[in-house]
Amino acid sequence: MTTRNQLERLIAIHDRLITGLHYSLSELRDACERRTDQRPSVRTLLGDLETLRSEPYNAPIPKHIRNGKPYRYDGAFSLFGVLHPGDAALANEAVALVRQMQTLPQFAGLEAVMLKFEQQPGVIGKPRQSVVQFEQNERYQGLQWLQLLYQAMQDDRPVLAHYADFDQTPERFTLSPYLLKEYNNRWHVYGWANERSGLINIALDRISAVRVLTDLRRRPDTTDWDRYLADVIGFTRYADAPPETWVLRVWLPRARYVETKPLHPSQREVGRSATYVDFGYELRWNRELDARILELGPDAELLEPAHRRAAMASAVQRMGDRYNAQKGEFGDRNQ
Repeated sequence: MTTRNQLERLIAIHDRLITGLHYSLSELRDACERRTDQRPSVRTLLGDLETLRSEPYNAPIPKHIRNGKPYRYDGAFSLFGVLHPGDAALANEAVALVRQMQTLPQFAGLEAVMLKFEQQPGVIGKPRQSVVQFEQNERYQGLQWLQLLYQAMQDDRPVLAHYADFDQTPERFTLSPYLLKEYNNRWHVYGWANERSGLINIALDRISAVRVLTDLRRRPDTTDWDRYLADVIGFTRYADAPPETWVLRVWLPRARYVETKPLHPSQREVGRSATYVDFGYELRWNRELDARILELGPDAELLEPAHRRAAMASAVQRMGDRYNAQKGEFGDRNQ
């Protein structure tokens, strides 16, 4: 059975090798020491590597590695998908801790984490039928960069990212990554791009390659990210889009949906009648905000700001023109 300290070391080793980079024994010992506050002996570390190679993990770590030659995974591998049944006790301890933390106000919001723990067959107790489904995009292509970018931030390293937007324009950034953010099942990384001399955010699914620049340090991050993104919906913050007061009228019964699931934390009620509710917000414009309003369809009307209302009306008019077109790519729609 795996002890707590050994499991922590296995996780530390896995966090390095999953990046696809090569690591020496000394670097793996450093990683274990940072995670456990104890530096394992070479013999202990070699035993951990052998444990990962063996059942039930079967990690693709080459056995014939000469002294000093870096270690890596030779293929795809997920440590948490094959936890040894004996480790269920450790996982149960973690679940018990999360349950206790849920009772504290500063840890509110752990309910989803709790459910994900308990819905992992064979990890917590015996396998069970799934009774909870989580929103996920199984075809999303950017997750392979998530751990690598996270580790680069932990190690204070910049990365060289190969990126192409939806116009297929290829670029390369020397990026100091600062923040990973998920929105609408899509991950973005915020950071400083040397080539642009400024902050950018790029979608992980538009990245084709990432290389950690291990001989360099990140540009220092002085951004208060909670404040920086406090008045935007989604992930985009345009420098030329100032904060504005928005008023959105939503007709009943859809207004009750918006009351129970606010569009943004700044949402407040600013008016009400027997048929609608007016909601106020303090927000910067971006396309994600337009999309959130448009998804309410005919149940909502943007009242303010006036120039944003005009732009929204123009967009809705273009949509109407397309739907009302008599002929198009698919011929006469009235036939």
